Parts: sequence; C-alpha cells; structure tokens
Amino acid sequence: MKTLVLETIDSIYKNKDYDFFRDKCAARFELLDGLMNLIKSNNAEVNVTEIDLEPSIRFYIKYPNFELGELKVSYKTIIDVSKIIPIFYVQHEFEVENKDERRMSPVLDGFDGQPYMMSQAEMYDEIVDFMRKHDYAEISYAEMNTVIPYITMPEDVSIFGPQFTVEICLFHDILNICELEDA
Repeated sequence: MKTLVLETIDSIYKNKDYDFFRDKCAARFELLDGLMNLIKSNNAEVNVTEIDLEPSIRFYIKYPNFELGELKVSYKTIIDVSKIIPIFYVQHEFEVENKDERRMSPVLDGFDGQPYMMSQAEMYDEIVDFMRKHDYAEISYAEMNTVIPYITMPEDVSIFGPQFTVEICLFHDILNICELEDA
C-alpha cells in the first residue's frame, strides 16, 4: 500500500494529529471546478456531494440509459476524492430492471473498478489523466478496504462494520474529529 496512506493514517489516528485532519476537511477542494467541467464536457450528468467539514467529496456521474426493446440499462460512475491526501477511488455501476416473475429484487445491479461500457471507459481515462496531472493517485477497491487494526471503532457506530479501513480513515469522519474541541 502506498506509504503516504499509512503514514497519514498513523499521524492522524495514532499520533492524534486532529488539527491536520480538521484543517484538511475545512479546506476547499481546489480541483472541483476543473473536474466538474471535464465531466460535463462528456455529456454526462454530474452531482457532487460536498459537505462542510467532511474529509472527502463524492461525484455521481450518470450516463444516458441504454434501451433496446424491453432492455433498459442505467450506468453511473462514482468518484470519491479524499481531501486529506491526494488520493481518489473510482467505481463503475450498472442497473437493469429484473423482469423475472420469481425475482427477489426489482433490479439486477453490480459495481466494479472496470467500466461496463465505452462511455464509462472514456470518462474514466479522462478523469484518471486529469487527476494524475494534479498529482492525485488512484487507489483500488482492495486498498480502500484494507483494515487498519489498531484503530477501534466506536461502539455506537455499526453502519461501516466493526473495523476501520483506509476508506473510513481518509474519506469519512467516523470519530467526529471535526466536532472535537482543540486538544
């Protein structure tokens, strides 16, 4: 795993450098406008989730639906960008209406780091190129879900499971560090 990721997690969670974390969360994401313009120039819809004092920004990219007879497929790409260190994660998704009479779910869906159609692939290539030019590194699904064993999950938090991962440490504020008083 990238050294910067582990060093930053140690600094924040082991050495309790909460001021660093709070400062990064409060900072404006400088590439927001450039990334938004890139996505919009590819005829895709984009929604951004940027919450004040959060350690990441999430971009939802929706592509035009594919329709052929009764088949209708929806595609989207999610980009998570950490404001703590220059890393990002890309996830491609699809959704198809489940026409099976004995279905258990109204849709069939899936996600992967690999695109499902050419528009996703082309968008992905442009996004990765843009982010790399600005010194951001992509991390994989496996890296995002790497467990950090020395951090204890608060007892009242169960939504993310029992263990801290790279994603939780650098993309979420589970410990409410931004709400803590300066130490």
